[in-house]
Amino acid sequence: METGIVSETKYNKTRRMEIRTSVFATSNNVEKIIAPLQSRFFIVRLEPYTYEQFCEITIRLLTSNHYNVDEEIAKATADAVWRTSRNIRDSIKIASMARTVEDVDWLATTFLDPLSI
Repeated sequence: METGIVSETKYNKTRRMEIRTSVFATSNNVEKIIAPLQSRFFIVRLEPYTYEQFCEITIRLLTSNHYNVDEEIAKATADAVWRTSRNIRDSIKIASMARTVEDVDWLATTFLDPLSI
């Protein structure tokens, strides 16, 4: 990637092309990435979501046509996940299993680890 040369070999034939490209990567924990790999990237640290931001994103995501979750369940899910893992992926898991608002709290406390804040 560093040279901009992409090489492909198939059936003993090789083709090469030179292109200008960039590679972007994300990680929730940069410290777990080995130093030689970290040195190849420009690291940008983002501030974590506020409670309001997390709720807005979660509710908008869950009530979208893709997930089609009831708004009350989406709100309860955002709140429960904020109190436990704060992981948006957990919001999707919990909301997809919940049929009622009461289900949300039970699922979150049963399956998600509480934060040690």
